[in-house]
Amino acid sequence: MSRAQANLPAVAVALVLLTSTAGLSVALADAAFAGADRDPADRRVADALSDRLVTESSSTTRRANVLREDALSLTPAALDRSFPVARGHEVRLELNGATVLERGDPIGGATVRRVVLVARQQAVTLTPTLDRNATTIPRRTRRVTLEIGPSNATVRTVRANDRIVLHDPSGLNGSYDVRVSRFETVRLRFETDRPLARGSVELTYYPTVTSKATLAVTVDA
Repeated sequence: MSRAQANLPAVAVALVLLTSTAGLSVALADAAFAGADRDPADRRVADALSDRLVTESSSTTRRANVLREDALSLTPAALDRSFPVARGHEVRLELNGATVLERGDPIGGATVRRVVLVARQQAVTLTPTLDRNATTIPRRTRRVTLEIGPSNATVRTVRANDRIVLHDPSGLNGSYDVRVSRFETVRLRFETDRPLARGSVELTYYPTVTSKATLAVTVDA
């Protein structure tokens, strides 16, 4: 009897330790489950936002997976308008490690990275040699600006790949913006009453240069 009584304190201590350990394990498990529930939510939103940023129909792209150079210079309000999936979340957008947008302080959360192309438009001006009153633009472009100055010849019509883009029976003189297809090489032909001298026409075209970059989207829901 005395031996059983002597063991009672040891049993009580063991029960206290067991209860404490069980409580700690439950607390850790709850924290782990809470983290597991939160991280997938962050990743789902980050995945969805990164997908929408680079789709062909996105306001930030020229075409699928090709971002406009200034496209990610968004305000948080503009981000929410264009990409509702981001609403209510702390968000950071980075391009090649440089932060281009940040809302809140998304220290935790999930980050999705993808390789994209960034398109930058250049302006190239030249005074072409007009062989038979025609010239070919060296690179593909969406538009051309023509400066047609006074000369010994009267330019009445300008064609781009046989399509009439400018016409004035009394003569073209001044600055003109012409839309052309970026999917084909453009040859301009000037219809005049006599051969054009070099320097009669100056043109500016706007080729697009692309470079690889890493887009990182961080979301802390």
